[in-house]
Amino acid sequence: MEEFKIVFNQVFILFIILIIGYVAGKFKVLDSNATKVLSEITLYVTSPMMVLNAFFIEFSRERLVNALWIIGIGGGMYLLSIIVCAIIYRGFDERISPVLKFTGIFSNCGYMGLPLLNALFGPDGVFYGSFYIVVFYIVLWSYGFMMFGGKGTKKEIIKKVLLNPSLIAVYTGLIIFLFRISVHSTIRGAVGAVGDMTMPISMLIIGGIISTVKLPKVFNDWRVYYSSGVRLILMPVLALILVRITGTPALPGAVVITALAMPAATSTTMFAEMYDKDSVFSSKCVTVSTLLSIIVAPILISLVIKGLV
Repeated sequence: MEEFKIVFNQVFILFIILIIGYVAGKFKVLDSNATKVLSEITLYVTSPMMVLNAFFIEFSRERLVNALWIIGIGGGMYLLSIIVCAIIYRGFDERISPVLKFTGIFSNCGYMGLPLLNALFGPDGVFYGSFYIVVFYIVLWSYGFMMFGGKGTKKEIIKKVLLNPSLIAVYTGLIIFLFRISVHSTIRGAVGAVGDMTMPISMLIIGGIISTVKLPKVFNDWRVYYSSGVRLILMPVLALILVRITGTPALPGAVVITALAMPAATSTTMFAEMYDKDSVFSSKCVTVSTLLSIIVAPILISLVIKGLV
């Protein structure tokens, strides 16, 4: 019960900020231009700083080994989720099928996941979560990109993956971590302060996006509940089974499952708009999974923490 209270409290904090973003969106304080600017600030500034700040920790062999576990289990789960989604979403309309598969495969492990990992597990949570993000972006800009019909040379795709701002922060952080480079406390403080902005800004963005959707129409499509069930329950449960079978250490296992218990990635709508799929339906899926995660995620994650950590 104590674990549920801790997780629910952290998720509810995110929810309150989301509501503030929703209200700001309804009053046009947070319009589409504002959310775009805030998204760019989060993508290029605050999120990379939060990731970099996580690497300002003492080097240990255990942390390095656990990071490799994250990459292995994370990669295994992406492969498994691709196979599962290909099976359960077979036969759906071609404008909706990629959206459903995308919501099942890709969670909001960055905007919502990293701040929650930071709240639950501290710097180690973000440190390990950063390695999950590496796998996320590799799969996103390869399989996810091609699934929506995106085209580009192999060089262009590799460039999109490797030059992602958060991954650049991982490269920089790895150098600091592996070579045990001492960073002055003033610099660490500045990087940490900017990184701490990620959580409130990201939730304001999500609230602003949800404010553009007509909520009564969101809840009248059974497919959004189906996709939310796959995203919020099936994928974390499959991850828990994989963690148990492989004997993954407790903290890396909890980090991966927490990342997978997050709602559908907000980039679902971005990809749907870019490649002429059903962007309205994608917005519904993201909205419903985000709202349902307020209840589902604390229950699931608290059970995982109690059982693993």
